[in-house]
Amino acid sequence: MNLVVQACRTATACALVTLALGAAATSAHAITLRIDPGQSWVTYTPGGISFGGPDGGSTSSTAQTFALSGRFDVALETVPITLSFDPLTVENREQIRFEAVAVNSGGAATAGFAFPTYFAVLTGQAFAASEDPCTWFPSTGSCTSMGSFGSYAGSFDGTTLSMTGTDYAGDFFPSSFEFTVVARAATVPEPGTLACLAIAAFGLGAARRRRGGGGGADNTVRT
Repeated sequence: MNLVVQACRTATACALVTLALGAAATSAHAITLRIDPGQSWVTYTPGGISFGGPDGGSTSSTAQTFALSGRFDVALETVPITLSFDPLTVENREQIRFEAVAVNSGGAATAGFAFPTYFAVLTGQAFAASEDPCTWFPSTGSCTSMGSFGSYAGSFDGTTLSMTGTDYAGDFFPSSFEFTVVARAATVPEPGTLACLAIAAFGLGAARRRRGGGGGADNTVRT
């Protein structure tokens, strides 16, 4: 019996630890932002050259602009970085990352646009990011990269995020996407707050009913 009780206690403790760790991971500085479609857009410029213009020569493709809307989470994180040339030295890097992305970019998505999910280095309220793996290479060693890499930069004050950036489609003549995003924190009441409001409304309704029932003439016969 003691073994069973001990096993149950151990399992319960493990479950509580797992829940605590899970809660800490999901609530670690994550803020949901909603994109302002009136101030957010992406401009798609097809790459390459097409032939057969009015004069028989080459023509450039026309750029198209699409509105951005939707929401995403902003996760703020501190990442320890070990320098390859000095393994005993660890530096903490403040980063910002976009998660749970639910963004509508219209026809830009069909053309290959993808909202950035790679991290940006945060300095105060300003941040900057690049898909080029050599940009934040934590070493004095060599690093070589090739191709067209997306990037973005902006600022976040804890409530409003604004940024501009560039993305590329993976074709032979890279098509480019220039985007601007303005997003603000979504204020959603906590479940506990909604429950308190519901209880308060119920209490006010009951009080009004009691007052309404007692507000008429007193028909009690007294002797």
